[in-house]
Amino acid sequence: MMNYKKLVLSVNEVQKIVKKEYGIEGSASKLQGEIDINYKISTKDAQDYILKISRPDTTVEYLDFQIKILKFINSKKNNLPIPKIVLNKKKKELSKIEDGYGAKRTARLLTWIPGRLWSTVNPHLNNLRFSLGEKSGMITKLLDGFNHKIAHRKFEWDIAQSLWTKKHLNLFNNDQKKILKYFHKEFESKKDLYNQLRKSIIHNDINDNNIIVSENLINPSVKSIVDFGDAINTQIINEVGTACTYAIMNQNDPLDATLSVLSGYHNAYPLKENEIDHLYNTIAMRLVISVTKSAINKTKEPGNKYLPRTRRLYRARTW
Repeated sequence: MMNYKKLVLSVNEVQKIVKKEYGIEGSASKLQGEIDINYKISTKDAQDYILKISRPDTTVEYLDFQIKILKFINSKKNNLPIPKIVLNKKKKELSKIEDGYGAKRTARLLTWIPGRLWSTVNPHLNNLRFSLGEKSGMITKLLDGFNHKIAHRKFEWDIAQSLWTKKHLNLFNNDQKKILKYFHKEFESKKDLYNQLRKSIIHNDINDNNIIVSENLINPSVKSIVDFGDAINTQIINEVGTACTYAIMNQNDPLDATLSVLSGYHNAYPLKENEIDHLYNTIAMRLVISVTKSAINKTKEPGNKYLPRTRRLYRARTW
């Protein structure tokens, strides 16, 4: 069992790191996150930052992947504000640090994208969901041409690899198992056709805490999508499925909500008819992964409040 508290640094420690490594004075506040331990750095100037501190077991290859994917996107002309890498005093992209337990860690500082998190915005209307789909499609287009060996890794959050969840049915009660088995069967029945769909590197984690919404209260729109830590080479339709999964949460009409996201994505990055045929199953399997990971992680890291909740699977079942 991993002690999540040992991974988290105090805000005082973080403030000292930022000042020492980057020469920036600011106040730190803890943010949610599953892989990296994240902190917002607020300064008196107009620019704020996000400090991402890796876990002790993070590989050099993974960190290289994170650096290069941001640099690749920012090298392209686009209207999306994407976090930029801030160099430390040594003109390096990564800073080596040691936490209070003596563990070696790596820190990287990124520019902060101002706005509201999708999870704090209410209501979510069709125009906003269309905007989400459109920005998601733009991200897919911006990633076109990027490649890295880490993008081809074995990864539990990849919908194409989602059948690993069958090994953990013992974590659920009988009613929950029936739902999980139903979606497993549906996904497997079309797996051969699904495997033939177009693939590309996608963001793969367009969830309600990675979507930045404008401050406009009357007609809000999605400004940006952040945190490329889960990016993976997989079926393109998985990006739409992931975005829809979080966009339909708590909606009275999940199908209508899905259509708005789908329309926006298709407007920015046209989909093929055979890809849309698999959208329902990709949404379902994203939820299956989510609840399975939640059940596992609640045992491994009981102190991590970011972990998803099992109730999401039941909401999906009503569609």
